[in-house]
This record gives sequence, structure tokens and C-alpha cells, in this order.
Amino acid sequence: MTIEDEVTEIAGTPFPWTRVVDPDRLLESALLSGVDGCVEHDPFWAATWRAAIGLDRFIQNQPGLAETDVLELGGGSGRAGIAAAILGANVCITDASRMALMVCRYNARSLGSRVRVRLLDWARPETIQQRFPVIIGSDIVYNPSLYPILEPCMRRLLTSRGVVWLSEPQRHTGDRFESWIRAAGWRCQSSLVDLGDKERAIRIFECRLP
Repeated sequence: MTIEDEVTEIAGTPFPWTRVVDPDRLLESALLSGVDGCVEHDPFWAATWRAAIGLDRFIQNQPGLAETDVLELGGGSGRAGIAAAILGANVCITDASRMALMVCRYNARSLGSRVRVRLLDWARPETIQQRFPVIIGSDIVYNPSLYPILEPCMRRLLTSRGVVWLSEPQRHTGDRFESWIRAAGWRCQSSLVDLGDKERAIRIFECRLP
């Protein structure tokens, strides 16, 4: 894995960032070694997906994040969670990959105690005792087979009047998630964030329990 340091815009401000230069090589290595489908070795965290940029821009327009406890699910290298921390939130960024969390921890180093990094398997949400008024996640609804463990994880870790913001690039699996999460008893509304890159706008799902 090759990494390099750069400066990128997060939460509307220049921010030092360490990125993986060759995420495709990680994917190829995972496939060749037969660990495809294993969340611990899932290489998809290594790329900064457009959905994370869209979620970053979305939360910049959400009032009241300062001093709010925020949980990021499937945080990868931490783009969206770090954006929330820059905006003043107290953020717990989680992922199932230790390698992802290592890079995330390094990226968040300048934010001090405002960012915590935790290993989390969605099938075992009880490993985190705290509940959060805001849960975020970018590009984590691409695999419908994960919905049955994602939904109870969100339900357990969200406060009673909390909100979940999930971003994705308008895939057909996002359409399936929207209908699935409503059938699971959640209220769900969607909105779009145009990144101005001539690609499809990023869809944000806002999910709440009744």
C-alpha cells in the first residue's frame, strides 16, 4: 500500500490528508488472496468515494452540530466524520477494517479528542455502549445483503429522537435501501447534493425512527 500526503477541502476548509495512492492494487490483492467479502480485509475503504464528499457538503448545511455526539459507520479513512468534527461535533468514527482505522486515526490527528476511532462489526453493535443523536455513513448501502445487520445496528446506537444521514450516488441498490428501510419501520426522506462534477448528484437518505 502506497500513501501520500496532500491538502484537500473538508468542511469548506483546507485540511491535511493522507490518501492511498493505489486502492485498485489493494482490491486486486484482496481478490488474489481470497479474502473478498471479508470485512476485515475489505479494500474499498481506501478510495475517497464521491458519496463521502457529498455527505461532507450536506452536513455543512445542518445546524446544531457543534458539541453534538456523532457516530460514523463504515468510516474508512474518515472523510465525513472528520468533516463533522471540523464543524465542532464530537465524533466516533468506526469501521470493521483495522487498516482503515489506522489511516483514519492519522488523518484525524490534528483534531485531538474531538475524534475517537473504534473497531465495529455491525453484527455486534453492543460493543459500543453509547447512543448517538446523529449517525452518518457514506456509500454503505451498496450491498443489500448487509441491510439486515445495518438496520438493527443503527436502531441500537441511535437515540430515540436521533437522525441517520446516509449518502450514496443514486445506485439502484439505493432505491432498494429506501424501500427496505421504510418497510423496517423507519421514516425516510431523500435529498440530492450536486457536486458540480457533471456526474449524478449524491443522494442523502435522512432516516428517523417513529
